[in-house]
Amino acid sequence: MQTWRSVDVSKAEWRWVIIISGLLVALSLVPYAWALASNESDDGTQFMGMLSNPQDGATYLSKIEQGRRGSWLFELRYTPEEHDGAGFHTFYILLGHVARMTGLSNLLVFHLARVASSLFMFISFYQLGATVWVRLRPRRLFFTLISVGSGLGWFLLLLDPNAISADMNIPEAFPFYAAYSNPHFPTCIACLALAASVYLVVFRRGYTDQPSIENGGLTIMLLSIVLALVQPTALLPVGGALVLYVLARWYITREFPAHELRWASMLWLPALPFAVYDVFVFRFNDIMASFNKQNQTLSPPLYLYLFGYGLLLLVAIPGLVRAIRRFERDGDQLMLLWFVVNVIGLYLPFNLQRRLTMGLIIPLVYFDVRALEDYWFYRVPRDWRAPAMIALIVFIVPTNVLVLGIPLVGAVASTESGLETGMLLESDYWDAFEWLNDTGEKDQVVLASRNVSLWVPAYTDQVVVYGHIYETVPNEEREDQMEAWYHGEDCETLLSDDLPFRVRYIFWGPQEQDMSEDDDGNTYPNTGQCFEEIPDDRIEQEVIKGDVTLYVLD
Repeated sequence: MQTWRSVDVSKAEWRWVIIISGLLVALSLVPYAWALASNESDDGTQFMGMLSNPQDGATYLSKIEQGRRGSWLFELRYTPEEHDGAGFHTFYILLGHVARMTGLSNLLVFHLARVASSLFMFISFYQLGATVWVRLRPRRLFFTLISVGSGLGWFLLLLDPNAISADMNIPEAFPFYAAYSNPHFPTCIACLALAASVYLVVFRRGYTDQPSIENGGLTIMLLSIVLALVQPTALLPVGGALVLYVLARWYITREFPAHELRWASMLWLPALPFAVYDVFVFRFNDIMASFNKQNQTLSPPLYLYLFGYGLLLLVAIPGLVRAIRRFERDGDQLMLLWFVVNVIGLYLPFNLQRRLTMGLIIPLVYFDVRALEDYWFYRVPRDWRAPAMIALIVFIVPTNVLVLGIPLVGAVASTESGLETGMLLESDYWDAFEWLNDTGEKDQVVLASRNVSLWVPAYTDQVVVYGHIYETVPNEEREDQMEAWYHGEDCETLLSDDLPFRVRYIFWGPQEQDMSEDDDGNTYPNTGQCFEEIPDDRIEQEVIKGDVTLYVLD
């Protein structure tokens, strides 16, 4: 009897997969190589190491920094108030310990992990495709479509430059975009693909073996633990699909689905303690509870998802219709339930709706290949099949080019844009960071503008008053206090003894001076006045790094 490990894949197939996977990963590195090569030491700016979503990228580095300094519990380094840590973001904390043991920089460890996890993801895709299909053509179709598949976001931009579809700003939903963004997205997508490859075997007709070490039972448990540690929300769609699958088997057979229940439990049970722990943390840790409440990643309007999945969704329709009509056990049942649960979950009253897109492309591309093999290849004349497939690839690739290129243009071609988005900082800030890292006191509070505060916890051992919309608690209050101080509207609050923290370092440089105007061009007349109102006996030292001054308070 076949197990998920006994899938027949030739050495030539794996060689092809590894070469293509390596090329895709190398392609995701090109923009970074270009950005680093273009960031000349004498141009007055410093590339901070993140092209895709630098706001979140900086927080990843801050978590790695925590592990580098020996911590195993996650703290909100963008929150100045002291608080208890929690067992979250273990993936990046672990990378920090790797950085400490190897002596490599946090940024290098981040990108090495991104390369390794992306290769793992692409190889997992072929394992899943080989589990489903015996012939080479559907295997390679599945691998190609899921690896580089994207939507029509590029076309929507032509129609409306302000409309950003899912394939343009939700990297966890599209594997190639995920590989470009960070290491934890591809890690989780790979785990979902491997879990699916196990379940599609053990749920086949005639398979009756109980879960064990040899047949994938232990693998499912380990994958569940990894997902629970790295991205717990990724378990919800596939876990919910398994619930419905067990119920469906009971309804269809009118027998207790002991086999299905045992295998589904391999995913549910290992994740349960982590879920209980999360509930307790959010119940008894006030800061973490506030952080969770602020962490709003809601789904965009439905049409942005439709454009985001684009032709992949259209091509899959015959496969989805066939699966609904026949509801066959061999693969279609579980994948259909996964797809349906996933789509419904995107709009449930839940603050992390968008995170549920992770893995949705797996059942979608499964039905793409089903539809191509069972419907479209019979409808399209033989002479037109190859051109039609080329056209499909051509239409689903452009968004990938844009998500690679747009941040690069912002960081390299336009210094002003790079400074505005936080991809770049003036070089003098980098020199100040090095002083803070070498001389500054651990865990002291830093006051700086948004973009500067974004990178302080990533490259130093200090925390900031305000730096991130989700990881600063309470974010609106701290942001208002920071802005009011630099605008000269409230010079007392942040330096008073009434707050649960004490500001130790204050930045004054080009980024802070740029806060003198609002979005409408109106000037704040008192910008910088608060520096004059700091009592002389509180200024312990002024550290000057070019155009940046770092005030050290007692």
